[in-house]
Amino acid sequence: MPANVTTVFATTRALAIALLLMAQAAMAGTVTTLDPDDYRSFVGNWMPQGAPLCAAMRSADDWNRVLHPAATMGSTRPFAPPAGLWNDRAVLLIARVVPAGDSAHAFRLLGVERTQDAIEVNVLFKSAPPASSSEKVWLAVEVQKPLPALVRFRQEGNIVCALSPDRGNWVAPPLPK
Repeated sequence: MPANVTTVFATTRALAIALLLMAQAAMAGTVTTLDPDDYRSFVGNWMPQGAPLCAAMRSADDWNRVLHPAATMGSTRPFAPPAGLWNDRAVLLIARVVPAGDSAHAFRLLGVERTQDAIEVNVLFKSAPPASSSEKVWLAVEVQKPLPALVRFRQEGNIVCALSPDRGNWVAPPLPK
């Protein structure tokens, strides 16, 4: 094959891959991972603790039902995202109870995939070694509103939660009253 045909083929292939990646990014919309250390909040209790807690939060009220203020002296970090965030963004959260220890790397976001009918948050989860106490860890992403009819959370490829926010099923398992 002549060198210029090879170059055209390679350039066309690279352009096709770039367009595919851009289309996938546009479909998912802008996704921002929230850092738990940016907020003075903790995830409330849920049962059973062996299962993950998943939430598709569309408002500050939803945030406050899932995450609770943790008052600390001398800290100026906010308890929650700014009020304006909820105008056009939602927060998708997955949490787990894990043995206390190095929990900063318990969750790793593998990706967020969005179609017209569903959005999937794909994570890798690695628990700390057994310990004498436990703690709650969470991973959350901001996504563009409106949310599709189905929100799924996958862990190591397996669906661990499926929510239907428009039908009132925005958190699983249900929070204690």
